[in-house]
Amino acid sequence: MSEFRKVITRPGEVLNYETVFEENPYLRTGVPERMGRVERVDYDTAVYENGKIYRKTAYVYLPYCYDPEDKERKYNVLYFQHGNTCEPAMFAIGGNKYMFDMLFDSGENDPCLIVFITYYMDPMRDADIRIQTGGAEAGDGWTPGIPGNFDREIVRDIIPAVETRFHTFLEDASDAGIRATRDHRAFSGYSRGGGWTWRMFHRAFEYFRWFCPTSGGITCDKPLPMPPGSGPFPKCTDEEIVEYVTAPIKAHPDLPFFLYAASGGKRDGAGMRLQMKLLTDQPCFSYGPDPKKNNVYYSLSDYYHTDYLIPYYMWNYLKILFKA
Repeated sequence: MSEFRKVITRPGEVLNYETVFEENPYLRTGVPERMGRVERVDYDTAVYENGKIYRKTAYVYLPYCYDPEDKERKYNVLYFQHGNTCEPAMFAIGGNKYMFDMLFDSGENDPCLIVFITYYMDPMRDADIRIQTGGAEAGDGWTPGIPGNFDREIVRDIIPAVETRFHTFLEDASDAGIRATRDHRAFSGYSRGGGWTWRMFHRAFEYFRWFCPTSGGITCDKPLPMPPGSGPFPKCTDEEIVEYVTAPIKAHPDLPFFLYAASGGKRDGAGMRLQMKLLTDQPCFSYGPDPKKNNVYYSLSDYYHTDYLIPYYMWNYLKILFKA
């Protein structure tokens, strides 16, 4: 790989870092001809070691071709975690939904289910503080007194609730059954959710084959500032980063994976770029966009930092996910 440079790219520009980011041209055509729909899934979780049972909600995007009567066709599942101050309904309901329709209406990306989840315990009840600072009660390690057990909630509660309700590859919702179907499951997140995606790679590697952190760097499970934005993110040494990311690979050397990372302009993930350069130089990674031969890739856009650009990032990584 040639020497790494700090750069800002235009959509579609190829770098010496061998990365490309494409703008979805179909978003300019207006209303999609084939539209999906969204269903709400409620579930309970009690993984936070405080004796409480939390009633929570996920939103599941079903592509245009999803037929509840067609039990023969199975769908891959992408789980998506929003960023700071946001909540899952902002993607699944309202004017933003057509952007997800455009991911599949063109036929360029294979249809899959997209599950919008949240680390917030009750984002609507705590809407004021969530919107103001992002400091609402959450399970991803930001709230003092609540352990960052969101990975357990995802594996033990969200995956069974979603994948047994819809036509997926999961037939046995046991821990072993979820591990056995990891090839058909991806996890992605943006910003604070992107940082959590790295944690999922470290903590839940056995349950997901595909990981797409966007605009969120690696914190190595170090304590985070509370409320969010009140202080600098913890810094990890190069040695800590390498150990953190390669630990699950070393622990499960027979499990294939693909790590697709992405970020935007100078104010969106500059530190993440340096982390990706560090990781892609490690011998356990093969850099490139072909999941049959490679296991890590990084795309750069010139976009600013906002969750509303998520469908643009999805347009890029859905061309790679589930292709092996």
